[in-house]
Amino acid sequence: MLFTLVLVGGATRVTDSGLSITEWEPIIGVFPPFSFESWMFEFEKYKKIPEYTLINYQMSLSEFKVIYLWEWGHRFLARIVGLIALLPFVYFLISKKLSKSQLVKSLLIIILIGIQGYIGWYMVQSGLTERVDVSQYRLATHLTMAFIIIYVSFILLFDMMALKGSFSSTFSKLWSTFFVSLIFLQIFLGGIVSGLDGGLIYPTWPLMGNTFLPLDYWSIDLGFLNIFENRSNIQFNHRTLAYLILFLSLINACIFKKNRALFKVSNILLIIVLVQIFFGVVSILFYMPWQTALLHQFFALILFSFSIFYRSIIFNSK
Repeated sequence: MLFTLVLVGGATRVTDSGLSITEWEPIIGVFPPFSFESWMFEFEKYKKIPEYTLINYQMSLSEFKVIYLWEWGHRFLARIVGLIALLPFVYFLISKKLSKSQLVKSLLIIILIGIQGYIGWYMVQSGLTERVDVSQYRLATHLTMAFIIIYVSFILLFDMMALKGSFSSTFSKLWSTFFVSLIFLQIFLGGIVSGLDGGLIYPTWPLMGNTFLPLDYWSIDLGFLNIFENRSNIQFNHRTLAYLILFLSLINACIFKKNRALFKVSNILLIIVLVQIFFGVVSILFYMPWQTALLHQFFALILFSFSIFYRSIIFNSK
């Protein structure tokens, strides 16, 4: 369900649907408009924001329904995820079937889901008045929080499964933490890229235009903010970190070649990284079609999840 929610959120972003619902209505918003009058009422509210007046001023009602339903579907699915987290937790809590660590992790997931709902609306608000799009900072925060929730959910799952490994050392723990942290950083950078439509600026590979480092990589006026607001800068950083993760994946396989289980896991990680990079390159070359963009996001989920599994094996070893 969390994976699906992230992918629907990605589709909402790719289809520019995220600003179609201009209010947050926790109860009434559960249901989409049914009548012509209610659809027109929602459409009129959308017509008041900059995205419509400056970009989509020729949009028809039927076109509005498409983007509205993407955003409504994302919000509806988020509500379902919240219930799936909360209701079974109450049952297991009453029946006293949770250990202390499982109780803490379960509560943390529920709290994070609540915070994520607020972040989602906070993100939407950034595009309703002066901007024609949401803030890249808030979008990246929203995406990053989704992966934090997935991380804690996997840790809870592995706790329930009593996941154990057969290899442990201080170096391997530090290395696996570093590796997972880089993937997490890459996901955050991907959110910044998405928030600024940074994948559209240089549809070439392996060069960016005619050079490896784009000529407009650094703007003196932006200074430090180049890494968050300069589209050429963030696309280059996202690409470069992907190459680094690929290189470290190769190193990772070499490090654990004497441990059969971790060597297999390391090779799977390497394959997933290669597939992820492939879809990233294809997305750039073909000007970010929604199909490959969502596949790129899907394999980010797979890579992140498998890296958590890899790290958990090491940390739960004796």
